Amino acid sequence: MFDNEFKSEKPEENVIFHYSREHRLESAPQNVRDLYNGNFELQRGFKVLFKNKTNRFLLITLVVLTAFAMIYTKIEGTRNKSDLGDFKLELSSFSFEDKIYSTMKISDTSKKEVSERNPCILDYTFSAIDVNNQVAESFSDSRLIDFKEDKVQWVITDFDIISIKTEVTDGKKTVLLETDVKR
Repeated sequence: MFDNEFKSEKPEENVIFHYSREHRLESAPQNVRDLYNGNFELQRGFKVLFKNKTNRFLLITLVVLTAFAMIYTKIEGTRNKSDLGDFKLELSSFSFEDKIYSTMKISDTSKKEVSERNPCILDYTFSAIDVNNQVAESFSDSRLIDFKEDKVQWVITDFDIISIKTEVTDGKKTVLLETDVKR
């Protein structure tokens, strides 16, 4: 018998447990033995990302998801912005106290001097789209643009409007702008 063993009258108390660190480490993997012996080297740098299959899979997944997010943001973020001739158009709208306020910002991107620029007439058709994807309200108007920046603004009553669409033309080209109503 060992020094830490004793006999008892109860058979369930006669369980003997021996702990041997050396015996446990003999059957352990090499990297565990190296860690206990002090031979473990922490790998650093870019090559760790390609060290094993799991790291490669995670790296490729992160790259693909990042690319997808960037492409989606680029596509989704350009529905409300466009260029029409020498003008940059940006549509925005928000809801406040049962009203929807929409603004189309028109900026001149021409490099010409002010005296060399010709005024331009922009025709636009404004449409408010409701939750059933139907046009709830619509109207058309024109605006003479002859300076650096201008704004066209609309205010309508909110009948569960979810988006605003505006078709703008300068006589040569037509662009469609769309934005969701921010609540």
